[in-house]
Amino acid sequence: GAVTATKARLRSLVMDAAPSPPSAPALPHSELYEVPLSPRGPPLPPPAGAAEEERQREGEGFANYAEFLLTSVGYCVGLGNVVVFPGRVYNYGGGTFLVCYFIWLFVLGVPLYAHDLKVGQFYRRGAYGSFLAMSPRLWGVGAGHVVIAVLMIAYFNTIIGWALLYLYYSFSSPLPWAGNTRKFFYEDIVGASTGLGDVHGMNWPVFGANGAAWLVTCLVLIKGVQSGGKVVYVTVILPYVCIVALIVKGAMMPGGTDGIRAYLEVDVAKFADYETWARSATQIFYSMGVAMGAIVTFGSLQQKSNQNYHRDGAMIPIINSLTSFLGGFAIFPMLGYLSQSTGTPIDELDLSGFGITFVAYTEALASFPQGAAQAFSVVFFLMIVTLGIDTQIGVTESVITFVKELPVFKSWSGPWVTVFTCLVGFGLSLPCTTDAGYYYVTLLWDYGNFMSMFIVAGCSILGSAYLAGINWHHRASQELRGKGENPLLLFWWRSVCPILCFALFGVALVGLIPYPTSLGYFGPGTGGFPTWAQVVSGVLNFGPSLLVVIGVALPGCALPSAWSWCFKASSRASGSREIQLSPLTSIRRKASEQYGALRE
Repeated sequence: GAVTATKARLRSLVMDAAPSPPSAPALPHSELYEVPLSPRGPPLPPPAGAAEEERQREGEGFANYAEFLLTSVGYCVGLGNVVVFPGRVYNYGGGTFLVCYFIWLFVLGVPLYAHDLKVGQFYRRGAYGSFLAMSPRLWGVGAGHVVIAVLMIAYFNTIIGWALLYLYYSFSSPLPWAGNTRKFFYEDIVGASTGLGDVHGMNWPVFGANGAAWLVTCLVLIKGVQSGGKVVYVTVILPYVCIVALIVKGAMMPGGTDGIRAYLEVDVAKFADYETWARSATQIFYSMGVAMGAIVTFGSLQQKSNQNYHRDGAMIPIINSLTSFLGGFAIFPMLGYLSQSTGTPIDELDLSGFGITFVAYTEALASFPQGAAQAFSVVFFLMIVTLGIDTQIGVTESVITFVKELPVFKSWSGPWVTVFTCLVGFGLSLPCTTDAGYYYVTLLWDYGNFMSMFIVAGCSILGSAYLAGINWHHRASQELRGKGENPLLLFWWRSVCPILCFALFGVALVGLIPYPTSLGYFGPGTGGFPTWAQVVSGVLNFGPSLLVVIGVALPGCALPSAWSWCFKASSRASGSREIQLSPLTSIRRKASEQYGALRE
């Protein structure tokens, strides 16, 4: 009789607690999911002061839409657009590469960028906190974003340091690299040894220039994007002025039209070369900064009144790619001029690695008349420095956002977290400032993490599509845009993007890692990657991917009691809403409490 009475009371409790059918099709997304259980028991209570922390987060964001747009464009438009892109075009088919590049832009680049913006705008957290909020099994995806960003900041400022040294020497008359640009770059700037294992000491000029680049990065970010957002008015707009000046100068140079012809000429046979397609896709990832967490971070810092991930997710990647295309018109006319002045065919110029920027272009600049040579050298390397700083600011901000959310740094003020992060980044960059630094930079730049970018990006799309589900996409779109998600974009996210990302990973694994046997300036057989370096490259490439696998297999690793509410991830709420349990969770919790009381 007692058991029957208990069951009847429980049924009555469930019927009383069950909600009536909703009158509107859309529910706040904070009610979509049950709060994830901690590994040891029931859902944790919301943290004290959660609403206050959310208001503080709002205060750390961009002051207006212009700052968000310029910062996002500056992050994407970087060294990849001027240092890497022309070299890829030169080595992989000219106009053929351009066609493949723009196909990848619309097939993969725009959807991936829009997705990361959506995640950041919805959860109002960095990459780690956002993907943890989406599902406990996606903490590895968020961690993968952070690791890739850390690997990038470890070497990126060293390249900016090289450009700073060139900028300094550009005020000399005559230009010190005139006569032998290769010797100047490899011996006087990077001080290259014979290989990775041939380390004799620090290259002090590069050490100082690298430190200066880190100091600028730290000062710009010392007050978060509120200070960085003001700097981008100069650092983003100035490179476009420099590019236009270089285009005008290149068009007036003898042989400039030959360079433009080589830039735009399409070799149909190259469309059958898988490496052209793979390298152009890799360029999209590098140039847009996908899978580094910065896009998610910028989305989380955008003012809610200006949020539109459809608009910005298309506009920013298109601006970035058009800038790359425009930058080619600043580089290739100079190559045509260099070809004509030296009598070397354009397709036989030595433009491997960083050669197109620091060897070929500087040789063309050195041939200008005195005065013009110095002026255009200053313009060119000022452009390189500002482009690089913008990208470094974005990636470093992504890492800083992660550090701020760690429990141990909760009591630290924002400026001290920024200083700490920049000091750690500077320490990681020290191997790149040795006399073997050129080879370390090349290892990290070309072979360090590009395969993990495909895996992390693909799994982030899969996670939102299948672990969070279509329902999440529609409800997030309803809150951010006022209507459900576009069916075509949803189909693209659920099927096309993951398939392409994993296919690119397979192609990269099979065919894009022929480690060079020689990178050295000192002749054949020098500067190649020894076995230990190839192992390091493999660890760096597969480390972020391994985190993704661990996260799926062991979701509890990210949710001990000390971490769950640190990220406020399991609340799955946006804005300043406090956590709300789903109706099913409320019923089960109340029923469990009543049943326990009856048993007692």
